[in-house]
Amino acid sequence: MQRRLALLLMLLPLAAHAQSDADLYAAAKTEGGVVNFAGALKQKETEIVLKDFEKQYPGMKVVYTRRATEPMVQLIEAGRLAGRNEFDVINLTEPGEMVRYKREGVLTPTTPVSNDELLPGTYDKDSYFRSYALTPMYGIVNTDKLKPNERPTSLSELYTDPKWKGQLAISQPSRGGTDSAALMAVADAVGPDFATKAKGLDILLTRGNEAAISAVISGERLVSWGVSGYRVLDARADGSPVEIVFWKEGTAVSSFYGGVMAKAPHPNSARLLDRWMMSKVTQEKLIKADSIYSARKDITATPAGEKPLSALPLRFYTADQVTERGQALAKQFDQALGVK
Repeated sequence: MQRRLALLLMLLPLAAHAQSDADLYAAAKTEGGVVNFAGALKQKETEIVLKDFEKQYPGMKVVYTRRATEPMVQLIEAGRLAGRNEFDVINLTEPGEMVRYKREGVLTPTTPVSNDELLPGTYDKDSYFRSYALTPMYGIVNTDKLKPNERPTSLSELYTDPKWKGQLAISQPSRGGTDSAALMAVADAVGPDFATKAKGLDILLTRGNEAAISAVISGERLVSWGVSGYRVLDARADGSPVEIVFWKEGTAVSSFYGGVMAKAPHPNSARLLDRWMMSKVTQEKLIKADSIYSARKDITATPAGEKPLSALPLRFYTADQVTERGQALAKQFDQALGVK
């Protein structure tokens, strides 16, 4: 009996994917034509893209709630404590929360695309979530203060060249998955003593990527070893004196993970949106609107004319790796620097 139940659970996502878009659309309309989407993607730009979903499926409406991951998780948890769930689809940049939600049964497996169609490290092997968008954790420099030949090119250089002491700004790695992924790249480049060596670097720790980018743009610090790429592209497009560095040892890549809630108020609407978000057409629109990359292997479009991921020295880490090793490294880093 248990074996039969396990087999049935394995087949559920396949059966859901076997539903045609027309079947899902018809079922979604019987649920009231609403889908509640909670995401970390940019508000205005993403809402413009979501209007195309409503045009493609007349009578449907997407209610998009945008929060940074930490307050978004607080919002979801408040609902869980009250015994309710308002959201159909969620999108977070903290892989640890997605892994936890998978373990606690908050998410349900879906297959909007096959995992084989996605880049390595961008999906859950059991199909509970996958990357709706990718962002490299760019190294950045202040172009007003540093000429091209003065800019660092490797992560290890930031540790060994004394001129970078007091010149680094980063978002505190223990704050979230994107920052701990960037720290993983540093640990892989520098070695097991990366944390103790960091004590002598006089690093400015900020409470988020925006603050770290601002510190570099203002000239308060000249370099960051890893900040959210989409924010950097937006700042550069606005004329800020900032340029991207791809580290010789590899630049970490982070995901905006998306998944369908197990107790979605509108389950068919949720699956329809999940499938639409991962479609090639939508992914190409998101690249342009949100300054992100796609996890789909068959998409060559890039944000802001940047090089394709295949042409860059990158490090892909799975959600499980960032959750386990990344968080452990972040704690080690905090302890070494005396951060509480």
